[in-house]
Amino acid sequence: MTILFKVLLALHIISWLGALVLTDPIGQKVRKGASHAIGGALLTGLIIVGLAEMRDFDVNHIKVGIKLVFALIAMFLAFKAAKQEEPQSLARPIFALVVVNILIAVLW
Repeated sequence: MTILFKVLLALHIISWLGALVLTDPIGQKVRKGASHAIGGALLTGLIIVGLAEMRDFDVNHIKVGIKLVFALIAMFLAFKAAKQEEPQSLARPIFALVVVNILIAVLW
């Protein structure tokens, strides 16, 4: 179970880093894979929380809830940007939401 938890945590981190790389706020570009990277981070995060609850770890539900809201908004914007022909206006908000989500995970 510990190995599964660590593998999921690694995939979660890689997904968030992938979302950062695929969202370019300076060039204002949202690449097609950004929505999938954010979705992968969202899915692995939910599985990690479920595993932590099963193992009776102390889970900060407020932190998880805030991260979930930011991830859902970022995923919605990324899917919206993928459907647009010119997604430039959504690059900065998506990037900001991803950075805030990472900062909450690290600093809280």
